[in-house]
Amino acid sequence: MTLCRKVAVLVLASAGIALAGCTSAPPPASPVDITYQHRTPITLNVAAIDVVDRSGSGSGANRLEQLHRQNPASLARRWAEERLRAGGTGGQATLIIDEASVREERLEVTAGFTDLFKDEVDTRLHAVLAARLEYQLPGQGSGAVDVKVEARRDVLESASLNERDIAYFQLMERVASELDNRLTPDVESTFAPIILR
Repeated sequence: MTLCRKVAVLVLASAGIALAGCTSAPPPASPVDITYQHRTPITLNVAAIDVVDRSGSGSGANRLEQLHRQNPASLARRWAEERLRAGGTGGQATLIIDEASVREERLEVTAGFTDLFKDEVDTRLHAVLAARLEYQLPGQGSGAVDVKVEARRDVLESASLNERDIAYFQLMERVASELDNRLTPDVESTFAPIILR
């Protein structure tokens, strides 16, 4: 059997195994919401809490956030809704989202016969969330805190569509956790004069 024929047989056999694997894969899991409901809300002495999204809509072949229900902007909005409470009669707090993106970077993988047996990273997901939380309260002045979260996740070339969706979800979990871990202590410190205990 010639080398070309052996390679062709190997490729066809591999394709058959992959196809068999696809047919036996479990169905995708139902969507799970990332929430902050397990965290105690912070009550501010303001009458309203608003969210302003200045990040703009993502465009381009390598932008993923608009393809998913949960993305950095939606996580920031949810943080404001579930972690903050308005308990005053005047003034306002505003969460301004400046950047909220998920970019997909395609990475080169080595090519050659021996590389058929390697499983390399071919995709890197890079999420960025930058926001500013500020308040203005008559008689008590104003204050602001800034936060920027970046997270990455690598995906193997063998990953199925379901596995790639899971990688994206895990990336969003990381962004959500980092946002809360970084923003909460800054709010508790800088906003201390208007936090209602």
